[in-house]
Amino acid sequence: MHYSSSTATPGPAQNAEDLGTPPPLRGNAPWALSALPECFHPDSSRSGTPAFARARFPAAAVLVPSGRRLRVADCTLEVGSGTAVVVRGDNRLVVPPVARFYTAGRTLILDRTAGGREEVRTYSLPAGVAPEFAPAPN
Repeated sequence: MHYSSSTATPGPAQNAEDLGTPPPLRGNAPWALSALPECFHPDSSRSGTPAFARARFPAAAVLVPSGRRLRVADCTLEVGSGTAVVVRGDNRLVVPPVARFYTAGRTLILDRTAGGREEVRTYSLPAGVAPEFAPAPN
C-alpha cells in the first residue's frame, strides 16, 4: 500500500480538450419554441385528449395562415401547412405536423396533434409585445 498527500481538490479531470463550437441543431423539435425563452417565453402547456388540451383555449384566437413569418429578437418562426420552422443563427428546428399557430391578443398559441393526443402551448414575446406575422418571402 502507498499513501501520498496532495493539495489538489477532488473532482473531474481538469485537462479537458477544447471541443470547439458545437454543430448547429437541426431536426424535428415539437418543443422548439420552448427551447428559445429569449424569443418565446413559455406561459402554459396542456396535453392529453383534445377536449382536455383545448379546455382553456381562448375563444378569440385567430389562426395564423400558412406562409406567414414572425421575427422575434434573433429568432424567426415561419408557419407552413401544418408545420413550422424556427431559425436562430445556424440552428433550424422543425415543429412537426400537425401544428397550428394562433394569436390571441399578446399570446402566441401552438396547438399540435400527434398520435391521437393534443398539446396546447402558450407563449408571450419579449417586452409583452403582441405577435405580428408578415408574409414570408417565397
